[in-house]
Amino acid sequence: MSLRKALSADLGGTAARWDIARWLLLCAAVAMVALYWSGLNGPFLFDDAANLAALRPWYNGQLDWRQVVLGQDGLIDSRPVSMLSFLLSAGLGGPGPLSYKIGNVLLHLLCGLIAFRLLRRALGEDAALAPRARFLAAAAVALWLLHPIQVSTVLYAVQRMAQLSALFALGATLAYFVARQRLSGGHPRSAWLLLFLAFPLLLVAGVLSKQNAAVAPLLCLALELAYFHGQRPAAIRAFFGLFVALPAAAVLAVLAFAPDTLLGGYAEWDFSPIQRLLTQARVLCEYLGYLLVPRGEQMTLFRDDVATSTGLFSPATTAAAIVLLLAVSAVAIALRKRAPSVFAGWFFFLAAHSVESGLLPLEMYYEHRNYLPSIGLVLAVVGLCALLPARAASPRRLRGAVLAVVAMCALLAWSTQGRVATWRSKPEIVANALAHHPDSLRARQTQAFIDLSANRYDQATAQMRYLSRSPLPRRRLLSGIDLVSIACLGGRDPDPAELQRALADRQPQITLDEVLVADLLAQASAPGRCPRIGNPQAIATVTALLDAASAQPDRATPKRQLRFVAALLYARAERWPQAQAQAERAWSPQASADIGDLLVQACVKNGQMGCARRVLSRLAERTRSYDRAGQARLARLETLIANR
Repeated sequence: MSLRKALSADLGGTAARWDIARWLLLCAAVAMVALYWSGLNGPFLFDDAANLAALRPWYNGQLDWRQVVLGQDGLIDSRPVSMLSFLLSAGLGGPGPLSYKIGNVLLHLLCGLIAFRLLRRALGEDAALAPRARFLAAAAVALWLLHPIQVSTVLYAVQRMAQLSALFALGATLAYFVARQRLSGGHPRSAWLLLFLAFPLLLVAGVLSKQNAAVAPLLCLALELAYFHGQRPAAIRAFFGLFVALPAAAVLAVLAFAPDTLLGGYAEWDFSPIQRLLTQARVLCEYLGYLLVPRGEQMTLFRDDVATSTGLFSPATTAAAIVLLLAVSAVAIALRKRAPSVFAGWFFFLAAHSVESGLLPLEMYYEHRNYLPSIGLVLAVVGLCALLPARAASPRRLRGAVLAVVAMCALLAWSTQGRVATWRSKPEIVANALAHHPDSLRARQTQAFIDLSANRYDQATAQMRYLSRSPLPRRRLLSGIDLVSIACLGGRDPDPAELQRALADRQPQITLDEVLVADLLAQASAPGRCPRIGNPQAIATVTALLDAASAQPDRATPKRQLRFVAALLYARAERWPQAQAQAERAWSPQASADIGDLLVQACVKNGQMGCARRVLSRLAERTRSYDRAGQARLARLETLIANR
């Protein structure tokens, strides 16, 4: 069938095998693969290295596959489904970026296919849009596939976790929707199987990929309220009772009686739960701006420059963002009967953001968090067609709509092509970030490391000098310490007084940023490298940071990590009593085995063999039989104790 005939068939309502919907999806899929192809050899980024580190030794036969998939964390935190998929990619194509990113492109296609099936069914329940449900669903998914915001998910290897989470959440939501339609059609048996067998299995698979798949029941609730009215069947009441009401009650109980279970992580950040919620209103509005009016050149991984909202009018855009979100929600509610897809899509968008843009102590801003929510937004956008007058459905105007969709896809593809070109090179990614977000600490630090690796010490220093003029004390602190480290690495001899000047801005909370600059200082102050910056100066700097954070709970992960840096510095200086003291405060049942390793060594050096054996026993309890590196560590420490 020709494309022209397919267009006529679809717009005429014929259920042709190759209607315009399929042609549109096929063209969008081919275009997407072609666009991303040139970026598949791009670099690893951010936490790619940490999350994928175990795959290379596994590939080389040095690590058991179970160690890769299950790791040392709990089942959920290990994200075993995602890790198993990385294992498959590495096994088929090697442990380089290419194999992972090819897998991500394929997952992007699969997510688009499931999204099409879900949106087609949803739009079919919208009385005004049902005759064009296939075309509108295809248009929405084509726009989603080609949107430039997806680049930072598809070409960011480790964000396969977000893709798999979205895939299973969409699959679970589709299972619910099919079940709901079967209940309405008088087929309760298969509906019950979908609701209480298929849905929970898909939900569990999603959570074991990444925890934010837990939003799936809320996505179902948004669709239920949008498309189905009147008395709800018993199966649906039981479904939402089990998967929405019961978990919500559990969360409220935890917040009331054991809040640290969910909120304890705020000890690691320099903002409060209320400040995070206020800031997220602005962040959501910025996400909306980039989704509705794409500006690919301004999108970036480096968005740690987002200012924290400390009140409704600090900054003033906080209140405006809250008002905007409430106003759109009110309009969507008002349109629920007339344009249910607008209601469904908008609240799908909000529900899909409820974990990562909600109360949990997470970083403020990441583009990849829009991967699943943006499906809801494109549903809301095409749902607006229900508000058009009846004459807009004439064949001539509908053909104009098809051309408009094609034009929008072309514009999105052009923007995506530009982003993909940038993502082929880490220096290009960083340069683009600095051009549009010059106050990003991480972009400046990353550029400084790029300059250091190329022996461009003056340029690296310039990056830190820029940050040293920041109005934010933490930025001045971090850049001041980094300036000393860069000078040492460049073969210069910085004045120790520069560290003291930097420490004037030390903060009451240790964050990961302090750990990173302390680690660089530890490397830069290695014996023989820097005449006036050695172990004593590095130790004094790290302990000063810890002393300033005395009120921060010791359980905070960055504080434990900084104590480990201090312990390593003391050990390097052969000051074993102090090394043991810091290692003991860094050690916990969940802490890195490296900390336990150092603690055993310190206990042995200090002649405290009982301490050494206790820590070794705890390490042995944590070390699985198939963990070859862990078993080798245990053997080495046992020999150390035995030879004392």
